[in-house]
Amino acid sequence: MVAAGSPAIKSLLRLVEGREKIDFFKLFYPSFLLPLVSISGCGFEVVKEYGYCRGTKLFIEGDKLYVLSNLSECVGYSQYLSGSWFNVRNHLSNVSENFRNVVEGMLTLYGDLGIPTSPLDELELFTTIILSRNTDYHRNTVGWVKKLLKTFPHINSLTNVEPDLLATEISNSYQVRELPEILDCYLRLRNSLRGSPENSRVLLRCPGVGPKTLYAYILFVKLDPRYAPIDTNLISLLNRLKNLREAISKLRPPIKEYCLKHVCDSCPKNNACIEAFLKKELGHVNGWFQTIAFLHNKTYCAKKKCAACPLHRECLTTQTREST
Repeated sequence: MVAAGSPAIKSLLRLVEGREKIDFFKLFYPSFLLPLVSISGCGFEVVKEYGYCRGTKLFIEGDKLYVLSNLSECVGYSQYLSGSWFNVRNHLSNVSENFRNVVEGMLTLYGDLGIPTSPLDELELFTTIILSRNTDYHRNTVGWVKKLLKTFPHINSLTNVEPDLLATEISNSYQVRELPEILDCYLRLRNSLRGSPENSRVLLRCPGVGPKTLYAYILFVKLDPRYAPIDTNLISLLNRLKNLREAISKLRPPIKEYCLKHVCDSCPKNNACIEAFLKKELGHVNGWFQTIAFLHNKTYCAKKKCAACPLHRECLTTQTREST
């Protein structure tokens, strides 16, 4: 390891090869790591502002993605910060025929995008996931977490903070008010979370934690890409795909009581559960697919950029517009 104060190490992480060149606004837009970084340079520079490897810089020059850090361990750790730990092309054999065309279409736009995260900032990521419930992630959650980290540098100290103080300092939202109680439960269960990602199911014993929170935690902290949080953006995209809409209409979101007691493969509800369905159909691509669905829904679908969308042949919305 290079000691602090030593000359910064510049290292090439990977080449950027996609049809549309990535920038860090796109890369971090769907990530629960977003509140812990600062993006500048028109989207081509990002610095880790908080937590493990704070000060590490990622930047894009031409078709190359670099890391700059004073610590050699942070140069290695940048595979997580940049999302490079997950390369979707290594897992395409997991994808079923039902999803093959959709995933291949997504690859033309987002093949260079991984899943940026920071597993050693597990408490900060869990806090971000909790504060993202039922609210606008970019308008509210990101600001709340940044303000929390500036006001209370040690997240675990929030268990002793009165909700009224948080309401004054951060936000009067129920998400922020509930945070101390949920964090207290998390810290009490922390040792039980070690080991297999499936051990994370114990989190469902905490108030305010449901399957969406659980599977986001398993993806971003435990690095198991077979799981994905089922959100409205994902459901919206799936319902627009002509070859999947009928199958999706018969499925329901995961049920907390069953997720606590069972893994997907042996759950008695897996034939009716959308989480189990996507896990089976996409395998290790599931988490990436959900991440990209979030970005695509915001940048293409919401802006009605159907003509430029590589999924337009699979999309019912496009066909409806073309027929009118």
